[in-house]
Amino acid sequence: MQIRNEFRFTLPKGIGIKTENGHKVTGTMRLTKVKDIVLIERDSTVQKNTGAFYVVLLSKVITSLGAERSINRNTIEKLNPIDFAFLVDFMHEINHQVIKRIPLKCPSCQSEYFGEFEQLGEA
Repeated sequence: MQIRNEFRFTLPKGIGIKTENGHKVTGTMRLTKVKDIVLIERDSTVQKNTGAFYVVLLSKVITSLGAERSINRNTIEKLNPIDFAFLVDFMHEINHQVIKRIPLKCPSCQSEYFGEFEQLGEA
């Protein structure tokens, strides 16, 4: 059983992103890797301006966005604030979902399924 590592999304506004006429802006995002965080912490822009952290991180984890040929800081910076907030929340949601869901196999029947566990502090 493999853990899914790419997730599709549709931007709520989609303003400022190239797309086919009449279509909503869709894209894909991959899970965040530890390497992404380490590289971002070393980035001079992030060291000077902590507000750039999510801009740089999203530019690394978004693998496609509308008809944009490449996703970089400029692409993320021209997003509508509502779309930006949506993408930050979406990134947190998909990464935390994977952490909470673990693949399990029943020793009796050999069935495979995902189990969820509660984190400390949850009611």
